Amino acid sequence: MKKTIFELLKEASVQINRLDAELIIAHVLNKAREFVVAHPEYKITKLQSYKFKKLINKKIADVPTAYLTGHKEFYGLNFLVNTHTLVPRPETELIVDFAIEEIQRAMKNEQRATLIDVGTGSGCIPIATLSTLQHFNTSTPITFATDISKPAIKIAKKNAKNHNVNIKFLHGNLLDPIFTNKFITHHSSFIILTANLPYLTEEQFKSESSIQHEPKSALIAEKKGLALYEQLFKQIKSLSKTYNLKPKTYIEIDPLQSNSITKLIQKHLPTAKIEIKKDLAGHNRIVEILI
Repeated sequence: MKKTIFELLKEASVQINRLDAELIIAHVLNKAREFVVAHPEYKITKLQSYKFKKLINKKIADVPTAYLTGHKEFYGLNFLVNTHTLVPRPETELIVDFAIEEIQRAMKNEQRATLIDVGTGSGCIPIATLSTLQHFNTSTPITFATDISKPAIKIAKKNAKNHNVNIKFLHGNLLDPIFTNKFITHHSSFIILTANLPYLTEEQFKSESSIQHEPKSALIAEKKGLALYEQLFKQIKSLSKTYNLKPKTYIEIDPLQSNSITKLIQKHLPTAKIEIKKDLAGHNRIVEILI
């Protein structure tokens, strides 16, 4: 006997979050979540029911819902994700807010802006930034995005195409491909640099069951989670000297790293102005760096 959406959701909600169950069944039916909510009486075929229960079992095993459906909403946009990319988090949307604000200010002052996203993953930060600017009919900056993972860049390119934004994706470690290919020229008068690099420690990764299925290389870093940011700060110093540009940088951190990251910035960028901004939960989350 065929079961309805209501019946399957009722069974699944005992084991997992209701929203996750709705997203999974919507994926199985190839429908929007709104359809699932609006049609609880809709009958599910045996094959669909089997697929749904199979995915529910994976969710119970802490596989992220985004990996089960292949999609994740970020900044009101739908992004393709897979096991090669980090699942976009709501906290990271703050970087997009600040990037948009800076780009709009630069355009208003007739500055030639360039946006660089380092460790782009699914491409969510630059894509959401450019898509929003286009929505408000604001000129978009020349944009580059780098990642050390070729499979991640492949997904990011698909997302950029889906959202009709123009981004030059480069394979390599942090800013290395920017220097190697000499993409930054003296035609740029203002650079906005964004980065959500791995910042967890090995211990933090092991203690959090919900992230075990995400790419470890996109989550953890040596030196108490700060190794990659230290590399980036050294590169920013070189970028500033080589092109006589003073990029405004926004990075995401663990709230407990506030003091450590500040000392690291002061060590490599002693003249930088540093401001730590809080997320919606009141935790230190985004660091603004102006050389």
